[in-house]
Amino acid sequence: MCDGSQHLPGVLAAAGLVGLLHQLRNCCSAPASCPAKLAAQLQLQVEGLQREVAAKDAQLSNVHNDVTTCIGRTPLVRLPAERLGYPHCRATIWAKLEFQNPGGSVKDRIAQVMIDRAEARGEIKPGVSTLVEATSGNTGLGLAMVAASRGYKLVVAMPRLQGNHERYLLMRALGADVRLCEPELKTKGILDLAEQIVRETPDAYYMKQFTNPDNPDTHFSSTGPEIWNQLNGQVDVLIAGVGTGGTVIGAGKYLKSVNSALCVVAVEPEESRVLQGAAHRPHGLLGIGTGLLVPLMELEQPGVKARPGARGVIDEFVCTSTADSLDMALLTARQTGLLVGPSSGAAIHAALEFGSREESAGKHIAVICASSGVRYLQHPQYKTLQDEAAAVFSGKPVPAKQLGRVSQPAPNPEQPIRLDGAVVDKVEQKVLEFVRKVLEVPSLQLTDKPGDFGATSMSAMMLVGGLRTVVEACDVAVRSLKVAIVKELLWGTVRAMVQALLSIDDHWFVLPCDDGLLDVSLVIQYCGG
Repeated sequence: MCDGSQHLPGVLAAAGLVGLLHQLRNCCSAPASCPAKLAAQLQLQVEGLQREVAAKDAQLSNVHNDVTTCIGRTPLVRLPAERLGYPHCRATIWAKLEFQNPGGSVKDRIAQVMIDRAEARGEIKPGVSTLVEATSGNTGLGLAMVAASRGYKLVVAMPRLQGNHERYLLMRALGADVRLCEPELKTKGILDLAEQIVRETPDAYYMKQFTNPDNPDTHFSSTGPEIWNQLNGQVDVLIAGVGTGGTVIGAGKYLKSVNSALCVVAVEPEESRVLQGAAHRPHGLLGIGTGLLVPLMELEQPGVKARPGARGVIDEFVCTSTADSLDMALLTARQTGLLVGPSSGAAIHAALEFGSREESAGKHIAVICASSGVRYLQHPQYKTLQDEAAAVFSGKPVPAKQLGRVSQPAPNPEQPIRLDGAVVDKVEQKVLEFVRKVLEVPSLQLTDKPGDFGATSMSAMMLVGGLRTVVEACDVAVRSLKVAIVKELLWGTVRAMVQALLSIDDHWFVLPCDDGLLDVSLVIQYCGG
């Protein structure tokens, strides 16, 4: 095998040492503060360079000493905006396929580096230390993979959610011990459980991805330089979802070091815009929107309160709903062949929206696709397909209405169909009565939003489960229960629920329905974090 030295020039560029030279030129204005900062960044770059040289060597022969040298160097793929419903997108969108890492997500990167650094500091030792982490799944899987290859025990604290079913199986298959926390305790619950495990376990070491500076440092020394090198410096915007914040902060900080004009955009669920000062609400985007402020962001600007505008390396916060995100994840699979998870759907949707702005014309946008849709086959994202598969493999015929869709010809746009007002009124009253009963709020009106009256994920599930029955009892077919019903049920008005169920506009005209479009039934559950 070669020693990798013949690849050094390219690796130097990939590792971002060019960026350090740019910063050295700027040191003249503040010589007192720059040396220490640059020394720390240089150390990170040297570590990244060492990993890159070793990985390049292994990549040439495709022979690896262990699975960890397969981490990183994930591909970039251009997304066809027009096929994703954005024909007027003005920018070129590039998807960074982090699910091509051997453990299946962007978290493989931090799992490797956090363990490497802890070993180097003498804080952990294979065969002795037990690693502990709180996670929604992907970090746990990355740690399980690296721990198995290095000889560590691992205990993971994770929420008890149906969407985490595959993650539980995979972590157990890799030898990790998985402890589950009740979902109503949310992210704080899994953090408390992890701390309890540390107290009760001899030689335990808490990885602390939410506060560990090795998390963003990993992306500063690998993810950011990879994007810059892959696009030959032609990158204007970085967009990524925010879970721990490590990816968007670390990669964003590197990219800004080589292009100060670059824009870094952080994506939150619309239901949980905590970093923008709003309250947390249940959502279906596993991996982002934990409902807590991001400690790593606090390290960027200590004492600065969350606000809608820029903060630290982040220039803009945007949000996308569970409905739009899951629709985009499914559409991306059907139209590009990239099977992405819910948070990737959110990031892609945000990138397409950002790229459609007038000021985005001609720009190149890199969007982080954190994990694969394979991880979420038990997630409500695939509820329609789960039901279909259950029917098919049980030998039962699939209903003609195809699990929620009532087949009917698309209306002629020149002769729109209008439902009878009396029928709509009847449905509205029946739905209102049902919602009042579920929420136990007799005073609720058609123009009220259930979310303002204490609607929770549990009450939303009860609504989804009964709304079809209520409407069909009025002798009206429910055309579809689209994913968008989630948003309507949580914070839309009761009247908006009826319109969504009947697929009508404010004037009772039936909206066009193309049978080629996505149509998904979704059961709501808490998935944040």
